Amino acid sequence: MVDVKRVRGQAYAILLGGTHHLRTPVTKGHDQPFEVLPTGAGPGVTDEPVTLAGQLCTPKDVFARAVPASLRIGDTVVFAMAGAYAWNISHHDFLMHPKPAFRHLRS
Repeated sequence: MVDVKRVRGQAYAILLGGTHHLRTPVTKGHDQPFEVLPTGAGPGVTDEPVTLAGQLCTPKDVFARAVPASLRIGDTVVFAMAGAYAWNISHHDFLMHPKPAFRHLRS
């Protein structure tokens, strides 16, 4: 997470990247499941509803809305259940943002 903001009392966590990397939540209209790896030390939110948003200049750049979470600037957010097509249906070069790093985990 790169920033946390409050707008009209609502907490927003701004992530490095956006729905141009993981378009599934927008296309399906749901909150994408995620886990937070506590790698940060900056300010954040603790056990309260937070909206996870990307860095794009569109109001549709949202991964999850008002979900209870604890996050700090610098934390790593890991999205589960992205699916095989998440990257393939995304707008890879939107506004020339860099491509994400991929980590493949086996269970």
